[in-house]
Amino acid sequence: MRPRATAAALLLILTPVPAHAAAPGPGVSAEPGRAPAGTSLRVRGSAWTPGSTVQAEVCGANAVHGSADCDTPRAVTAMVAPAGTFEAGLTVGAPPASCPCVVRVTTFPGTAGPPATATAPLTLPGHPTGPVRKDVAPVRVDIVSAELTGGGRGEMFGGRPRRTLVLRVRNAGTQPITDAPLVVGWGAGTTPDSPLAAPGTGTIQPGRTATYRIPVELPRAASGRFVVGGRFAGTVPFTTSFSTYPWGLLGANALAALLLLLGVRLSLGRRAARRRRPPPPRRDWTNSSNTSAARATTATNCGRSWKAAGRGRWTWRHWTAT
Repeated sequence: MRPRATAAALLLILTPVPAHAAAPGPGVSAEPGRAPAGTSLRVRGSAWTPGSTVQAEVCGANAVHGSADCDTPRAVTAMVAPAGTFEAGLTVGAPPASCPCVVRVTTFPGTAGPPATATAPLTLPGHPTGPVRKDVAPVRVDIVSAELTGGGRGEMFGGRPRRTLVLRVRNAGTQPITDAPLVVGWGAGTTPDSPLAAPGTGTIQPGRTATYRIPVELPRAASGRFVVGGRFAGTVPFTTSFSTYPWGLLGANALAALLLLLGVRLSLGRRAARRRRPPPPRRDWTNSSNTSAARATTATNCGRSWKAAGRGRWTWRHWTAT
């Protein structure tokens, strides 16, 4: 019995113990995977540290530069459930960097668990696309001016409001700035969440100023206050605003309403005047003593005149004399 027990013990010692598989890292998904700016999507995560707080945001350039590539003003936060999952609604905005775009989820500093980051791909229609440069150094630029020009009489009568954003950027650094990303958009209120087609920035030499002109076109009959803004090189924001109202269209509608009211008033006035007008006086033939004689004389004279005219014996003068 002792040799068998020894052999069993040796077999148990020499049998390799399988290593536990490494736990998967935090994951994130975005639905739908294609969403234009201004729409909403659902962000879901799994395998996150329970009790931690995470932040979700839309980023450009695959978020290789961190929050500098992300649309942080529209970022949302969520609390991770005990099962390690979370779900949050996110409004899609225009990130400061060009696509390829992603939804980036990170843990807040100081929350439970180690720092973690995960991304999910996102297609952003209408947003510019460009190469991802990981070695882009922070640029030093000054926004000299950002103003809107243009406008016309057509928008006063419901036409499309059209402006041109004139952006002047000065290179305040000591190195040339080449092909820096320029993201521009417009929106109602204070958020420029509708992207605009921006031109290439080219190269700006140190100390020089470059001017960019971006057309801005709004929908028909747009009215109110609108903001136009964006970011240059991903980190330098700029913004301006303007107001437009279809005063001509409003004035034409007001004039039509006044004319309609005036016509109704005149019609009612005529009807009231007809009601107030006294009826014409009636002749009372019963109280006249000569009524019957006058009628008989008239009938006799009329008969004679016609008979005379038929036989040619009587004339109009004879009839009148009679």
